[in-house]
Amino acid sequence: MSGTVTTFKLFFAHQDEEQEAWLRSMAQQGLHLLKVNPFSFWTFRRGEPADVVYRVDFPRNSQDPDFAQLMQDAGWTLAATTVGWHYWRTQAVRGAAPELFSDTESKLRNFRHRLGVFVACAMPLFVAFVVTDKQRAFEQLSLPFLLPLVAALLLWVLVMPYTIVQLMLKIRKLGSPLPG
Repeated sequence: MSGTVTTFKLFFAHQDEEQEAWLRSMAQQGLHLLKVNPFSFWTFRRGEPADVVYRVDFPRNSQDPDFAQLMQDAGWTLAATTVGWHYWRTQAVRGAAPELFSDTESKLRNFRHRLGVFVACAMPLFVAFVVTDKQRAFEQLSLPFLLPLVAALLLWVLVMPYTIVQLMLKIRKLGSPLPG
């Protein structure tokens, strides 16, 4: 029972619990996370089934060696990273799943950070859309270039507001006013 398995599974930035539950169920089937890429392709190593708990983090200080050491000292192993996302794992203890963020304020800081990053990512596109002479831009582009560009922009325009709203709802659900 060796080798790897790669599968496609799409999650949004607010779906921590769904990702964590899915990764745990994969480990219980003997598929242990090796890597994930930005396009939602997940690679797993085949092994013995185990009750492994995964936690998703989007840390501000991901390059800080003290942060990684703190996580390791707390019993977490970094399973994978992709574009700022960190996937930590540890063994479940008698079926219990330890938390990465044990208090509401830590969870709020994490979601506020994500919200800030996604708003910052959405702003250049919004500004470009507002100030660009769209008619002239479309006239200068060729159809083979324009079709994938429009498809990508449409996806971006649909996904970014959805993600931002979902993160705002998650922050509100945790009982905090929205930043601002």
